[in-house]
Amino acid sequence: MKKIMFVALALVFGLVSCVKDKQYPGITIANVSYSPIAVQADQPVTVSATITCFNEFTAKVVYKLDSSDKEVEMTAGDTYTAVIPGYPDGTTISFYVEASNSDVTMSSEVKEYTVGAVQVDYSVLRLNELNGNDKFIEIYNTGTDAINLNGVYIEKDGSQNWAGTSDVNIEAGGYVLLYSEDVHQDHPEVPEYLIFHSGLSAKKNVRIQLLTPAGESIDDFNLIEIELNGAAYGYPGNQAPASYSINADGEWYYSDATPGAENVDGENKVLGLEGGPTPPPAPDIHDLVLNELNGNTKFIEIYNKGDFDLALDGLYIEKDDKPAPIWTGDGTITVPAHGYVVLYSEDVLADHPELENTNYIFGSGLSGKKAIRIALFTAEAEQLDIFTRVPEGGTWGDAMSNVGALSYARTPDAGEWKLAEETPGAANPAEGDDIPQE
Repeated sequence: MKKIMFVALALVFGLVSCVKDKQYPGITIANVSYSPIAVQADQPVTVSATITCFNEFTAKVVYKLDSSDKEVEMTAGDTYTAVIPGYPDGTTISFYVEASNSDVTMSSEVKEYTVGAVQVDYSVLRLNELNGNDKFIEIYNTGTDAINLNGVYIEKDGSQNWAGTSDVNIEAGGYVLLYSEDVHQDHPEVPEYLIFHSGLSAKKNVRIQLLTPAGESIDDFNLIEIELNGAAYGYPGNQAPASYSINADGEWYYSDATPGAENVDGENKVLGLEGGPTPPPAPDIHDLVLNELNGNTKFIEIYNKGDFDLALDGLYIEKDDKPAPIWTGDGTITVPAHGYVVLYSEDVLADHPELENTNYIFGSGLSGKKAIRIALFTAEAEQLDIFTRVPEGGTWGDAMSNVGALSYARTPDAGEWKLAEETPGAANPAEGDDIPQE
């Protein structure tokens, strides 16, 4: 039995989309594959492809046998398929997909298989390091045998940008390092067969796929939400500081570049990968709510429903239609996770002399028997929470029914507004009564 030899030669691709415009009569042919991969004697081979065009078109598989071309029409389904008949051991078949409409004919890359060949185990290959700054792709062989990469290919964002030739071998436990044509001039020692024909960005979403000569996926790096990394790790413009790299745990991390050598473990996981890790939790100012208002003992309680302590620096509170805030936070006040901060009115400062020189006093009164509006804002003027009680057709300050010593309280904490017993700086009751609106 011979070792299988596959060849994937890139043909010229035309336009990547097809629209009803005489200037753009394109057809897209993608995801060309065949099965089975290890073809046995007299075994038919199914060729499949994804073909798109807005106009009517026909498609076929053109294959070469003993220097003559043969054709098999493709039929439509989820993908377009055609069957190449079975042939004896040792027969080498090369083929491509061709699609035509009234304006243009397009062809896919050429693929090849040998009947009766031994299947190469490409599953041991891995994308190991991707670098959008130095613009390289590293492939690693986790297996115990050397592999010739003839016909193995890489797609970037769904388009083929590199195909291995018989010159490309990867030793067991070894690496193959590919550079972008964008930086070929910086690496004149690198032969053409190790150059991929596209760029590679360190600050944009990108998909890099490693595929067998038959078109089966071996490995897939699909970064679909790069902005999660900028937010979580503070990378300016979301740009990777070095490489996307496989750690010892088999996961993708940001790490120092090690082209053609063993990776070093990074600390920050790559977030936003399809099927990858979710972002770690982070402080969120939106976890702050107005939680209790009391017009009798005249306090405002702020509650933090999140898992991180949150500073109130720059946050402010508005009352009714006053032109200026009645309170603005500073760096001295932090609401602990699942905790409370209580602010008191200047009207009751005499009852709280210990707060006289602090920022826990707001400059206004607070009534339980008048129409009222209290709103909490971020330093950037985004409204975080609001409480209003006003009669129909009325305005702020209008007399309303007196709720006495009861508080306007979210029951339970961060829940719906109700009337409840006051609990400054402590958990609100689980339930309360409806707030009268007359």
